[in-house]
Parts: sequence; structure tokens; C-alpha cells
Amino acid sequence: MPATATDLDVFACPLDGIRLVEASAGTGKTWNICGLYLRLLLEQAVPVESLLVVTFTRAATAELATRIRDRIVDTLRVLEGGEADGDPFVPSLIGAVLATGRLARGDMARRLRTALQAFDEAAIFTIHGFCQRALADTPFAAGLPYALELVEDDGELRLEVTQDFWRREIAGGDLPQALADCLLQRGDSPEGWAELLAGDMARPLAERRWDEFPADPDLAAAAARIDAAYAAARRCWQGEEAAIARALDDALPGLNGNSYSKESVARASQHWVAWLAAGDARSPLPEDSKLALLTAATLERRTTKAGQAKGIAPPRHPFFDAAGELLAARTEAEDRLEGARLALLRRFIRQATEELRRRKRERRQIAFDDILWNAYDALTAGRQPWLAAALHARFPVALIDEFQDTDPLQFAIFDRIYNAEGRHGSLFLVGDPKQAIYSFRSADLHTYLAARERTDTRHTLRHNQRSSPALIEACNRLFGANPGVFMLPGLAYQRVDAGVRPRAPFVDRSASGASPAALRLWRIPRDEALDDDDGGGEGGERLPRAKAIQRAAIASAAEIARLIAAGATGEVRIGERGLVPADIAVLVRSHAQGARMRRALAAFGVGSVELSQASVFSSEDAEELERVLLAIAEPARERRVKAALATAAMGRDAGALAALAADETALLAALDAFARWRDTWLARGFGVMLRQWMADEDVAARLLARADGERRLTNLMHLAELLQQAAGSASPEVLLRTLATRRRDGAGGDAAQLRLESDRNLVQIVTIHRAKGLEYGVVFCPFLFDGYPSGAEGGDTCAWHDDDGRLVLDYRRGARADDDIKARMRLERDAESVRLMYVALTRAVHRCYLVVGCYAKITRGKASYGEAGRSLLNWMVAGAEVELSAWRTHKMTPAEIDARWRAVVGASVLDGQPTMSLTDLPDGSGAALPPEQAAGARPRALRPPGIPAGWRIGSFSALLSGAAHEQAALDHDARALPAAELGAPGTESEPAWGAPRAAADSAAIADDDILRFPRGPVAGDCLHAVFERIDFTAPEGWETAIAAALADHPQRLPAAVDAGRLPRMLRRMLDDVLATPLLADGASMLRLDSLPTSRRLVELGFHLPAPRLSAAALNAWLAARGYRVPRLAFAELSGYLKGYVDLVFEHDGRYWVLDWKSNHLGDGIEDYAPPRLEAAMQAHGYHLQHLLYSVALHRHLARSLAGYDYERHFGGVLYLFVRGVRPGWRQDGQPAGVFHHRAEHATIAELDALLAGVASTLDEVPA
Repeated sequence: MPATATDLDVFACPLDGIRLVEASAGTGKTWNICGLYLRLLLEQAVPVESLLVVTFTRAATAELATRIRDRIVDTLRVLEGGEADGDPFVPSLIGAVLATGRLARGDMARRLRTALQAFDEAAIFTIHGFCQRALADTPFAAGLPYALELVEDDGELRLEVTQDFWRREIAGGDLPQALADCLLQRGDSPEGWAELLAGDMARPLAERRWDEFPADPDLAAAAARIDAAYAAARRCWQGEEAAIARALDDALPGLNGNSYSKESVARASQHWVAWLAAGDARSPLPEDSKLALLTAATLERRTTKAGQAKGIAPPRHPFFDAAGELLAARTEAEDRLEGARLALLRRFIRQATEELRRRKRERRQIAFDDILWNAYDALTAGRQPWLAAALHARFPVALIDEFQDTDPLQFAIFDRIYNAEGRHGSLFLVGDPKQAIYSFRSADLHTYLAARERTDTRHTLRHNQRSSPALIEACNRLFGANPGVFMLPGLAYQRVDAGVRPRAPFVDRSASGASPAALRLWRIPRDEALDDDDGGGEGGERLPRAKAIQRAAIASAAEIARLIAAGATGEVRIGERGLVPADIAVLVRSHAQGARMRRALAAFGVGSVELSQASVFSSEDAEELERVLLAIAEPARERRVKAALATAAMGRDAGALAALAADETALLAALDAFARWRDTWLARGFGVMLRQWMADEDVAARLLARADGERRLTNLMHLAELLQQAAGSASPEVLLRTLATRRRDGAGGDAAQLRLESDRNLVQIVTIHRAKGLEYGVVFCPFLFDGYPSGAEGGDTCAWHDDDGRLVLDYRRGARADDDIKARMRLERDAESVRLMYVALTRAVHRCYLVVGCYAKITRGKASYGEAGRSLLNWMVAGAEVELSAWRTHKMTPAEIDARWRAVVGASVLDGQPTMSLTDLPDGSGAALPPEQAAGARPRALRPPGIPAGWRIGSFSALLSGAAHEQAALDHDARALPAAELGAPGTESEPAWGAPRAAADSAAIADDDILRFPRGPVAGDCLHAVFERIDFTAPEGWETAIAAALADHPQRLPAAVDAGRLPRMLRRMLDDVLATPLLADGASMLRLDSLPTSRRLVELGFHLPAPRLSAAALNAWLAARGYRVPRLAFAELSGYLKGYVDLVFEHDGRYWVLDWKSNHLGDGIEDYAPPRLEAAMQAHGYHLQHLLYSVALHRHLARSLAGYDYERHFGGVLYLFVRGVRPGWRQDGQPAGVFHHRAEHATIAELDALLAGVASTLDEVPA
């Protein structure tokens, strides 16, 4: 690599060789990647299917593909005579290519048209996607079977392998009892070892270091020794306590006073008494054990020379010798046990790794990490030496984005393909090592630094296109104050300049005389309640840590409220528009910090939303849902039921639980409710049970009444979805084990990442990891000052890098106590924390707020500043004068550190104006937002407010019946119509559109015809249950489902009717309905008996926000669009519309809503013809129902289906009146009993807007 790096000129740099492009935050990595991509298309005629682009996440891949395609389109438009926009990209690219003299404009246009036509085949992948493609094309080269199933999370199989090992080697093997006891005492378990295995397999190229242990540690001999020593010590102690005490008391003046005092001797004696009284030599010892003070060797060693000069000899007693032997025996036994345990663990990791891979091959499964390992193995094992050359020939050019997040395995794959002798091509590695913050995902910055040394050329990007010039200068000063700020060799801060991208100006006229500074530093002030001097000569201690954190949150919230209020009046603007809440982000490191900020913002009437990369399985809601499910699984266990009732979802407080304990009738009723939910779980599955529990307990309303209600409900629904996917046919016990495993591991992949609970205009609280790659107008960093040490990693292994940058997984017993290893681990941890700060402080476009300085740590009433003074934020400005090794012990006072901050601030000037300011942290005394300004932000209270009278959860049934509040009932046989429209109570209603048509001759209806099946809601429940339970493509299981449905929904029959006919009726109905083509002649063939379970969702629940829905507006809209329904008369709804779609399925790339209707419309084909179906749809209000379902599915697809387009993907709605659906009943090409409708996209968009409150009257509904 050249000694120095050169600025990248993307339109002129050579395109061959291995080149590193080292970026900084905001310097336009994607812009430059697009430039390189188009130059390669044009100048080297590389086809899109051979031009490999790799990045590390699916979202980044999709964004990169979109940006590249847009650039191709823009450039082609200009080449064909169109106007260029203000971005210099296109004219610069065209000019540079034309300047080579090799291509004319027409040639360029032809190549770009070809690229655009083939862009669906563009080789733009995640690293896993690239390796998967390579393996799929050459499976035999990798020794893999064809048609592997990709599983995102192999945790279940990994646990299965671990449990089998435990069953074979531990529970059922010849494991010595002492070792088994050791495993139990340490808390080892199959779950814990499965997690350890996952961590080991995630770093396959790491060097592993183990202690060497004898093949036979002779645990029996060690056990015999400790037992004999324990018995001897007990004999020496018994009856000799007074003599031992006298000997110690006599010798105390001659013993080292730092170790021995009356108190320490008394504590040591207490520890010995407790241990010897336990009767077990292996019983746990206190962490602060003083046992060694009473051993002969310690007493001899700690007797001072001064004492000996005075004739004071070490105390003598047989117990002191026996105590030494016992402790030595225990140490030996523990060493041998730990050695045997680690040998067992080593054998487990080796065997389980191979067994897990074998089972995956056997089951034709592959996980994400396997993809990379299999690719590496195929490239390096030597079985197919041609594979690397073949991949290089197929992809002669590669652009690797976010290369700082690589790891040894990933780099080895590309190194094998592109860095072999004799190969000529191009490899661009693009990344910013200062933003390498994903070590917890096995990203390895040391790999990046090593790869950098092997590149031919190093380029840099030095122009920040994101932030304002003032903010860029402030960051230059801040990160340039300490040349060693990033701590690791080879990683230095490179000054950046402002780019040419136009930015809307940030205008703040909200405070006269205020500093124009873009980076606003708030210094932790003195605490008036403390008197001592902090070293500044002004008296007073700094705020203690807890107070500083609290005040930082409150001050930030108050300033945010002030900015939003000023934005509403136009005093604070971005360009011509006022600042809005969504322009503001608060960056935090943890969910706990985010929750603190959310509460502080709520106190000022500011709504917020939290974005995090945490797993939903790590949330409090996952723990509470587990408590509820445990109680439902075992409803007879009273303690579990009470624990479930105490969750936020069920809402019983201490008083309610106490009252329940005193009321046996109420307690039995609660136990009975949990038993009913268990019965539903066993009979109808997890999803149906959970919805029933939520409906019975009004869970949604209860959670939404909380200050964090949207977050809690979003988490609950997210967990329900993930567990439903995992449930399958699993028993409650199996599903609970799955939940427990995922909670412990925080597992689930991208699918389990916390979802955004609201897309309204809110302040964003974002974890720094989640914020990487994003930008915000105004950023607050309230907690970066915190120097409290993070907890060191625990467990059996520690990860660190050796002098050559190689990753070491160290399983040796003494590794964590080794000073050198501890120093290496701390350096890596601290260096990544500094990089996190860099990411945080470079997200802002216009302004950034940062809390700095020192807080006091109060210990026994005395303040100290070492913890805060040595924080990494202070290292940035005060560490230049101190060696890194000495920083953690420096003695600088808070006043001296303040002086360093003032020096940096004073030097940060641009065009004569300060770019930084330093003031004391405000006290947060600002006013909350007034209601009219907070409305859009939906302000929250610190305590759950009462639910307004108009707030509720409505449903289709409630809208139709005019009820004030109703849980969304499963709509079986039109149960929600008012009595006047249904007919007399207790009877099945006839259609309200006129007299019934003449029925077919009842004698001609077969005994097993569904037309003879009972009628009414209970019958409807039964028919629905049958369709919900069955696999449409597997008739062999239908009889079981029918029997279960009839058992759950028994039918009332006349005494003369044989109940044995009912299963035959239901079986014949299934044969008819599932074999009937559901669309009109000439349309695509759609039959349900070809629809697998993998392409359908049963009882899909939804909550549609309806902040201000009125009956008048909905009636007017329906009438204007030609949908006839009974007139609606519900009270205005402010809340949510809740419902369940019977079935959503995918067919030929389109998604459909299907609703089962068991209504009896008559006994002949004409009773189920389109005119009669339309009459039923109108009378029962089903047109409103299917429109609501369409909106729900439309919203769901828009959020979950990449590239969703209503016209291409939305199939429509099918209402199946199942008594009339049969293959032989068709009229004029239309199937009987099938109502099919597909609303226009504009119609669904209008209703969506009406429900969402965007329009409150018909005139406001967008056309």
C-alpha cells in the first residue's frame, strides 16, 4: 500500500487493481459507488450481471440497487437530450467518459439502455446473498445437496444437538458425580452451552486457546483428599475454639495490620464456623472469604519483623495446619474439576459443530452463517481449485461497501477470489473504519486494517456532503484535539471539508443574542447542595452521576420542546419551513437511556418514537408474555396465574391481587378463565387462543392507556406474530421452550428487531447503532459523558486480538485474570466506544447538543472524579497530553478538564463565527408545549392518563350495530345485525330484501348435503373452525379436524336426527368448496385444494388507527362510491378499528382476502347466484366489512412486501357462502356462492385516508 492516501476522483481514477476507498461520515460513499459502477458499465462494458456489488444488510442492498438504477436512468435521460438536475453527478460522468475518446454519446446511451433492460439480473447482493448464489450455482463444488432450505435462525436445531450431547455424555454417560455436581453448581445447562456454541461457530477462523489437561484428572483422588482434610479440620476445631482465639489474640500485635485486625480475625473465624458447620466440604464459600487468614502459611508470612523482634512468634495450633491443607485440597479439587469441565466443553464444541453441520446437510437446511462457511470451505479446502477462478471470471469486478464491518471469514472469501496471482480484475473496498461499531455481530476492524495493507492503492473521501460547514468544522476541532483519539494504531482522524451539495439554511431567531454555534456543549455544573471544592477554586462539587444523567435528560427535553414551539411559529426554520418534531433525534446507547428520554419528553408534552436494533425477545413485554403463557399452560398453578395477572397487559395491581387472594370465588373464576384459554390453545391453536385472551382481557385498550402504550402493544403484536410462525403444531410446552430460548439468547434475527410503533411526526429516540447511516436536522447526545464502566464480558471465553491482529478465542482458566489480556480487551472495548461517539456526533445536519464535563462519584460522603474524568468523551479533548496507558490513572481535576474543553471551543471558528459554544447544563425549567402545538405529537403523561370517554376500540360489528364499544367478534352468520333487521330474537333471520325464494324439494336434498346442516352462529363457528384447522391440500387430515370442530362447537339437533350425519355433511362440504374454481370463466384457475399452508394466513388480526371517524362521513363516502349498507349510526370513534380476516392467501403473485359465510340463503342454485349474493352483501353490511379488510391487507402489504404495487399484487376479496359453493353449480360462467370484488386502488386510498383522520368529511377525501 502507498505510504499516503490520495483523494478519490471518482470520474478519473484508474479502474483496475485492488483499491481501498476510505470514507468519513457524510462524505458520499453511495454517490461515489454509483460513479464507479457507471464508469465500469460505460468504459469497460462490464454487464450488470457480472459487476458485483456487495454490502452487509438487506436494507442497504435494496437502497444501493435503487440508487444505482436511478443514476442509470438519469444519465440515460441526459444523453437522450433531457435536462440534468442540479446534482453535478451526471454532467461530470458524461464529460469524463467523453474525455477518454473511446465512447461517443450514442455508444454510452446504448450501453446504459442494455444495462437498464438487464437490471433485474444485476449482481447487487448482501455478502450472504452473493455466497448463496455462488453455492447454488456450484453445489457439488461445495459438497452440498441441491435445494437447501434457508433458515434464518438455527437456534432450535443447535439446542437439539446440545441436548443430545448432554443426554448422551452427561445425563446418561459415565460422568463422575463430582463433575456433574460441578456443572450443576456453575449453572451449566444445554441452553447455556448452545449459546456458547453459537458464539464459537460465529468466529470459525479465530485461534482457540485451551489449557492442556491430563486425560485422567483423577477426580476421585482429589475428592478423597478434600474429604479427609475437611474431616481433620472439623476435628481440630471442635472444642478448640477458645484456644484458637487465644493464640490469634496473643499473636495479633505481631501480624501485618493491613490484613489482621480484631474485626478481620473475627470475620475469618465466622467464615470457618459456617463452612465447618455445613457438613459439606464443597459447599459454596462467601465471595469475600477470609478463610486463608487462619492458615499456618498465611500467618507465618504475615508475621512482621517488628513483631518477631519483640518475641512475638506466629500463632501455633493444629487447626492452622489443617486449615491450610483443607484450602489446598479444595483448590486442587476445583482445579481438577474445572479442567475436566473445560475438557468436556472442548469435546462438546468440536463434536457439536460437526454434528450440527451434518444434521443440516441431512435435513437440507442452511443458516446464514453456514452460507459463508460453506463458501469459504469450497474455496479453500482444495477439492475444487477451479472454483475461485470461475467466480472471478463470472464477476471480474467487485465493489464491496461497508468494508469496515467485514470479518476474517468474509475477507478470506473475497481475498481468495480477487487476490490470487495471475488474475486481473478490479476490487474496490469501500468503508469507514471510524464507523466500525458492530463487533457484537462478529465484525472485526483488525481484519479491515490488515486488508488495507494488502491493497494496491488507498483513496480517501474528504468532502462532507451531509452537515453544515460550521458543524463540520466543529467536529474537525473536536476529533482533531487528540491525535490518538481512536486509540488503535493505523486509525487516525482525517480532517474533512464541506461538500458542494446545497443545503437548506438553518435559521434560529428564537433567542436574541444566542450563540450561532452549531455544536452546543452543555457542561455538567456544580451542585449547590455540596460544599467541597472540585479543584476549580470556585467551591462546590459537580452534580453526582445520577443527578447529572437526570438533568441531562430534562434539559434536552426542555430544549426540544422550545425548538418545536419555535418551529411552529417559524422562528426556527429549515429553509422555508418550520422545524418539526421529526427533524429532531435523541441518540442513546441503550433501551434504558431511551426510556428515560421518552419519559422526560412526555413531561414536556413532546411525543416520541423509539428506534432500536434490540430484539423484541429482549423486551419487558417478552418476559410478561412468557408469564401469561406459562399461566395459561398450567392454569392450576395459582402462583403463575397471579404472576400473569400482575403484568401490564392484564393490569391487576397489588390491591387487586390481595382482594383476589381473599375471595375464593373470584380466584376460581380467574383460574377458570386461564383454563378456558388453555383449552382454546389445545383445540384451535396458539393464534386463536392469543386473540381470545386479548379480547377477553381488553389488552389493547389497557396497554394503549399507558404512556408507553403504543410501544407495548407493538411489541406484543410482534411477539404474537413471531410465536405464531414458530408454533405450527407444537404443544404449549414446546412453544414455551422456544420462547424461553429466544428470550435468553435475544435471538430471532432481523425479523425480531424492534419495530417502529408509530409513523407520526414525532421526535425520534434512536440507538447509535440504529442511527448509523442516517441523518437528522438536529441531534441531542445527552449521555455520552457517562464514564461508568460497562460490565466486562463473562462466561467461558474471552475474545481478544494478538499482536498480528488475529482474533483469539481464549478458553483458558486464567485468561480473564491475565493483565495483558485484560488490557487488550479493554482497549478494544474503549476504542469501539469512541467510534460510537464518532457515529453519534456526525449524524446532525444543522445542530448538535452534547453534554460534557465531569460528574461526582459519591462514596461514603466523599466526592471523587476519577470515573468521570477518565471518561472517553473527556479523552477526546484532554488525552493528547497523556499516554493512553496512563489515561486510566490520570489525576486531572474537573477544572483542568474544563479548561481543555474551553480551549477546543475557543479554537473552533469559521468565517469569524464560533462553531462551538460551552455553557452550563440548563436546569430544564422551560415550559411544556401548549396543547395546540403538541397535538400532532400526541403528548404523553408520565403516569397513565384516564381514557377519554370517546376513546375506544371499535369493530365492523360495532360500526354496523351502533354499539359504543365491542370487541371484534368473528363474523359468523351475521351475528352483528340489529334485531329489527335480523328478524325475531332466537330465530334465524330470513333476508331483509324480500320473501325467500321457493326452496328446492327438501326430499331431493341428500342427507349429507351441507344445506341440511344446522343454522345460526354456533353452526357458523363450527364451519369456520373446520376451515381454520385443515390443510387444504391434505384430505387425510380432514376427518380429525371435523371431529375436533364438532367437539368444540356441539350442534343442537332434533331428537330424531342422527348426529353421525354431521361429519359427513362437513366432509362433503370440504370436497365441494375446495374443488370449486372460484373465479369466473376466462379468469385464471383458482382452486383452494391447491393452496399450501405456507401461502396462507388464518385469522389475520389488525388494528386500524381511527382517530376521528364519524358515522356521517362514512355513510356519505359509502353512498358516493355506490356501496349499499344499512345506515350506520355509531358514536364518533376515536381509537382503533379492530378485526380479523378469516383467510389471507397468495396465488400467482396476488394476495387475496377470503371470508367464509355460512348464511343459509336457500336450497337451490339460484339462491346463491350473483343477484342473491349482492342482496345478502348489502343487507348484512358486508360491503363495509370487505372494504375494511382490503384496507388492512393493503397497509400490511405496503409495509411488508418489497416493491408492493396494488394493481399488481392485490387480487381482491372473495366471500364464500359455503352452503352454495360446489363444482357443478355455475350460471353464465359464474360460480354459485362466490362473491368476488376488487375495489379500485383510489377507492382503498380514499377509505384509508378517511379512517386515518386525514379527511373528516367527504369533501376532504382526496380524489
